[in-house]
Amino acid sequence: MSNPYQSVGDYLQFIRDKYNVQICVKDFGGFIHINKDLSEVLDPFLAHTNPFCLYMKSEPERFHVCLSMIRKMHDKLLRTKKPFFGVCHAGLGEYVVPVYSGELLLGTVNAGFFQTNEARTRWCIGHACRCSEGLETERALELYAENIATPTIPVDDLLVELQLAAGHLGQSYQVLSNTHAAPNMARRYQNSREDTIFSHAVEYVRINCTQHVSLPELARFCHCSESYLSRLFKRHAGVNVSTYVNKVRVEQAKGMLRYSLLPVADVAGACGFNDPNYFSRVFARIVGIPPSEYRRRFLDIETRQPPPQAR
Repeated sequence: MSNPYQSVGDYLQFIRDKYNVQICVKDFGGFIHINKDLSEVLDPFLAHTNPFCLYMKSEPERFHVCLSMIRKMHDKLLRTKKPFFGVCHAGLGEYVVPVYSGELLLGTVNAGFFQTNEARTRWCIGHACRCSEGLETERALELYAENIATPTIPVDDLLVELQLAAGHLGQSYQVLSNTHAAPNMARRYQNSREDTIFSHAVEYVRINCTQHVSLPELARFCHCSESYLSRLFKRHAGVNVSTYVNKVRVEQAKGMLRYSLLPVADVAGACGFNDPNYFSRVFARIVGIPPSEYRRRFLDIETRQPPPQAR
């Protein structure tokens, strides 16, 4: 059955592609996670996870500076109740549009990255690196040049699109509020922090799923304790970390089985499974059929292509 909220995710992706901007949804009260389908659609938009941002937030202090912006964003919107343009500690800006349900401020839809002064942005990046152990200015500027391109777009048009998306989210919550428990607004900052940390963990798994991914190294990457991260995965994904990693690997394997003729054992190794027999058991448990049967049913020889990237 199709996801009833897929149109929300599709529209956010449309805005992202149309204007070449990064889209991020901030949830101040946990409204996203009151419904599994809505959560599934919005999970890819809960944090900035491009390589430049990931590098800057690999240092704990910078990561917590970024998390502290959530409170400032919330407090500013409570005062102004209007969209605004804000700049982060690394000199990059984004447009912030509030998501309301009536008078209740649920969160925001953000679009970035922009820089209004190249020299100023480079100075901010250098300053952040000099103030942080483990960050190298040269590497940060290299990633900035490779991954951040300020779009030249009609801002008024972008803001209209963002407000439409925010309105759609507000209406989705209004419908859900009739059958689901209200979000806990007392936890508004904590919810957004959790979303950001979880999104960073998911991105790390996506990038490194073909390698060994352990809970301790994942917790170090997210600057939190192992027990805290385990609770986040249970709450957001409904499974523990190792099961989630296997699910990501299996999604990648499904693409390889469908679009290539590699032996099943080679597919297992390419997706991070050292033991083909273990791979087959895990695949069957998650998908419902063994990998050989999956290939028999779904192999697409005529349109064979490189397997899609796991998400």
